[in-house]
Amino acid sequence: MIEVREVTKRYGTKTVVDHLSFTARPGQVTGFLGPNGAGKSTTMRMIVGLDAPTSGEVLVNGRSLRNSTAPLHEIGVLLEAKAVHPGRTAVSHLLAMARTHGIPRSRVDEVLRLAGLEKVAHKRVGAFSLGMGQRLGIAAALLGDPAVIMLDEPVNGLDPEGVLWVRNLLAGLAAEGRTVMLSSHLMNEVALIADHLVIVGRGRLLADTTVADLMTSEGVRVVTAAPDALRSLIGGPGVTVTSAGAEELFVTGCSAREIGLAAATRGIPLFELTPQNASLEEAFMDLTRDAVEYEAAR
Repeated sequence: MIEVREVTKRYGTKTVVDHLSFTARPGQVTGFLGPNGAGKSTTMRMIVGLDAPTSGEVLVNGRSLRNSTAPLHEIGVLLEAKAVHPGRTAVSHLLAMARTHGIPRSRVDEVLRLAGLEKVAHKRVGAFSLGMGQRLGIAAALLGDPAVIMLDEPVNGLDPEGVLWVRNLLAGLAAEGRTVMLSSHLMNEVALIADHLVIVGRGRLLADTTVADLMTSEGVRVVTAAPDALRSLIGGPGVTVTSAGAEELFVTGCSAREIGLAAATRGIPLFELTPQNASLEEAFMDLTRDAVEYEAAR
């Protein structure tokens, strides 16, 4: 479990994180989202003990990691995939990490296999593609078999097969009861992977919710052979019905269930009845509209 409790972080007079509180729980994938400059990287650095909060506390499984003697066994982290000596091979990089924690060579071989890096295990990391570097970073995060995994942009540079691998890996880790937290700018991927969302802007908490709750229904798309009859049937206070085509209606203020039951009572045939939800990207943009640090001209 990751607990961020009323954390504030200041650098001089600049407040980067402002009384931030949230929890990433075991058995869930928590998406940690926010625009550039929102304080995500600073928060993740405080979680792993690389930086200290000005006030408040950050706990991993009930305690701070700042004085941990075996952090690889407690939390697996990918913050910067390129933070590896380019002259080292993949296997030598992982072996060096393993030796600091008494992790056997067999575990190094295991995570190399898991990450699909067996064939390039003896290749220098400086020659790795971006995607291969990401796989090595994830392998390193899993090396100590930790109960908590925190990854920053884990699918950056991966091909479709690699993206699917990460998606299935994180779901599997959460299913094992581990705490999984990831930060990403790829909203579609977060929507597919995450159960829980924490969204920050300008260092403050904007949302602590589920993906389903954030992507609320915007209306219902209805395709019917009798649009006029259906319009007159379901119209009323709080219900808006607009035409989107010869046989197509868009309805707000009335659920798909209510529309379907009303149509059935009058024998109106329905060819399609589809709730229309805002995408995670749309919901995120709407939520963070006033918290964007760097906004391009339009």
